[in-house]
Amino acid sequence: MTYTLENSFLSLTVESKGAEIVSLKNQEGTERIWTAQPEYWDRHAPLLFPCVGGNWEGLIRVNGTPYALPKHGFVQDMEFEVTEQSKDHLTLTVCDTEETRKCYPFPFRLSVSYTIYEQEVRVGWKVESPSSTDLPFMIGAHPAFLIPDFQTTDTLHGYLFFPQVEELISTPTLPKGFTHPDQKECFALEDHLLPLTNETFLCDTILDIRGQVSFVRLLDTQRNPVAEMQFDMPVLALWSPAGGCAPFVCIEPWCGLCDTEGYRGEWSERPFMNHAEGLAAWEKIYTIRIY
Repeated sequence: MTYTLENSFLSLTVESKGAEIVSLKNQEGTERIWTAQPEYWDRHAPLLFPCVGGNWEGLIRVNGTPYALPKHGFVQDMEFEVTEQSKDHLTLTVCDTEETRKCYPFPFRLSVSYTIYEQEVRVGWKVESPSSTDLPFMIGAHPAFLIPDFQTTDTLHGYLFFPQVEELISTPTLPKGFTHPDQKECFALEDHLLPLTNETFLCDTILDIRGQVSFVRLLDTQRNPVAEMQFDMPVLALWSPAGGCAPFVCIEPWCGLCDTEGYRGEWSERPFMNHAEGLAAWEKIYTIRIY
């Protein structure tokens, strides 16, 4: 089921499956979220939980016991229940099940809230441990933004603007979503801009784990603003398929990180792990602004 929030500046539609944004239009009715055409990628803006990226050998280990946890977790395919709703606010919630505990042996309650104000969408995450035990988890956003007037034959499709840094230092990733933490690749920015071309993402994913970026803006080829994200998260992933020759770009702030190649240690000891203490909650927000 879909739910829509509207004001004079935007229209936001969220699907109960995965609590995923499936449409975000500006006041002129121009779509800013990728339309999930399967020839490129059949998602819009999935929520990544309880892991982000891949897990080595497809497994996590809890107290030495292996569990088969899929890449990016499983909530993107779960049905959420609406627990709050008003004209400018929506909260959807999902809890663990017998099936989820087969691959992630923890009770949890996850709520995703959307609040609209003028041109902005405020997205809130609340992760609760309903038991007295610690809940280790990762969580991440994966919204895909449409690139205006995209043509495969163009040499330039637009830009990403990073006002806080002059370069991106990327940790290389492998095809199944693992990292090489000791290797680095530098993406120099000119005037804080990363051009989006058909070759920008030949590396697959640009993954900056320095925690220095909290603002990213998508610009069109004339450097007009299209959409932007503000967040306080330690990891930023940028991705577009086909090396960048695709009609969208994903801006992905993460509280978590892909598994290291060859890691067979405890799940709770992975880098960038978060913890909700027993009978307590962990919360985070980020915002999307569209033009």
